Amino acid sequence: MRPVFALLIFAFEAVVIGGLGSLGGTLAGGIALGLTQQLVGEWNSHYAVLAVHLLFLLVLAVRPQGIFR
Repeated sequence: MRPVFALLIFAFEAVVIGGLGSLGGTLAGGIALGLTQQLVGEWNSHYAVLAVHLLFLLVLAVRPQGIFR
């Protein structure tokens, strides 16, 4: 997979976590994803991307409309 497409997946997850149509929510979703990846990466770098995707799935399961929607 090309690196650009990998970044698009993270951008899509940030928008969905924050809530579609919410600019502040997208910022909060991006910060949440970045912090998750950085903190888990400090512990074990192999699980950093997995933790981001699990956070995405958790938010979808608990609040499908997003955080700020």
